Amino acid sequence: MGRFYFRMESILNVREKIEEQKKQEYSNALNELHREISIKEKLTEESNELIHLLRSKIHDSIAPNEIIFYNNYGNFLKRKIIKQEENVKLAYEKAEKKRQELIEASRQKKMLEKLKEKHWFNFLDDENKKEQRSIDEVVSFQSQNRLIDRSETNS
Repeated sequence: MGRFYFRMESILNVREKIEEQKKQEYSNALNELHREISIKEKLTEESNELIHLLRSKIHDSIAPNEIIFYNNYGNFLKRKIIKQEENVKLAYEKAEKKRQELIEASRQKKMLEKLKEKHWFNFLDDENKKEQRSIDEVVSFQSQNRLIDRSETNS
């Protein structure tokens, strides 16, 4: 049996490396997205705690300057939350872009793998045909030898 050789093996290897790189990039983008979401959740939780604290202090007694301080800090947190929502949106868009790149890289690799598989089956088919021809030649040669042997014994 001959040796199978796929002419585009080096291209397939490059596509596999690209796919692995895109997987890593997508993973990093997802990690960044989760980090940004976590920051936003912490800021939201801190804002809710501030509101709860302010409400509890209002039932007691609170100095006007404390109200101003809590109000300013609450406004600061609101701005931070809005900015963090933008960061989350950007991280989501980046992750989605990386996911699309990964899908495309996988599609490119899979296309070459299918081509390699097709070439492999063609190679096997050709090898089977060669083997069948060899068997047919041996059988034909043996048949001819028998006929010659018979004709010699009859003479």
